[in-house]
Amino acid sequence: MIAAFTFTGASCGSKVKKEDGGSQATSRDIQFESYTFDLIGEYYGEDSIPTPGGRLTRFIGHGVLPQDIGDTDIHNLRETLLDMAGVRFEDGNPVPVLPDSTRLTDLVAADTEACGESISALSTTLVTPRAVVWESENYGYACLAAHGNTSIKFVNFCLTDGKIIKLEDLFITRYEKPLLKLIREKLKSSDHDLLMPVSQVELPEQFGLTSKGIIFSYDPYMIAPYSEGTIQVELSAGELIDILSAHGQYILLGVNQSEED
Repeated sequence: MIAAFTFTGASCGSKVKKEDGGSQATSRDIQFESYTFDLIGEYYGEDSIPTPGGRLTRFIGHGVLPQDIGDTDIHNLRETLLDMAGVRFEDGNPVPVLPDSTRLTDLVAADTEACGESISALSTTLVTPRAVVWESENYGYACLAAHGNTSIKFVNFCLTDGKIIKLEDLFITRYEKPLLKLIREKLKSSDHDLLMPVSQVELPEQFGLTSKGIIFSYDPYMIAPYSEGTIQVELSAGELIDILSAHGQYILLGVNQSEED
């Protein structure tokens, strides 16, 4: 199932001259489309699990994709988001990317007992005139396993240059040590039961822009046991201000780079 909707915002990368000599951002529509699926997959390998629905996995998915962002080429962005969510389109319909030796069936999910479960949720967590942030949460439960597992990933897209934001795009050079110090201090003041001394925690790959600053995300087992769940450390723009680049301040705070120069 697919549906479309539109958000009207400003393009911070496309400015027009005002009569007084200043500049202002031009507005444009950002069009999104949503998708959903609820399907049953069957394992057809030689090994089988002797339990009801042991060969079956229920695949549930829903998400939001960019359909159009002005004159920006969004092909790579869409492909990155689909890959992150574990979803592909087949004959115009959204379907999950299946594990080896698994194929989709015609079984009705609501009426079928499936032992395994896979849930994919792709959502927009932030939309500003400067950036759009997607969060992908993927949960998987293998039949008869002790528990399932969750993974969270982010894509931060800059409307200024039409590119996916990397961490180094937001900070001054040699930002790593002071940023890691801030994260470790937050973890030290929390009550999380870590698998290692806080001094051994490294920068995570996953980060997401927020209305306040940046969230840094650690999946289960990365720095803490499963019982701690996903650990996220949020640092406000104020806490990061000393290491934010001019571009980073613009993306997070809307500070006009030309006014800072």
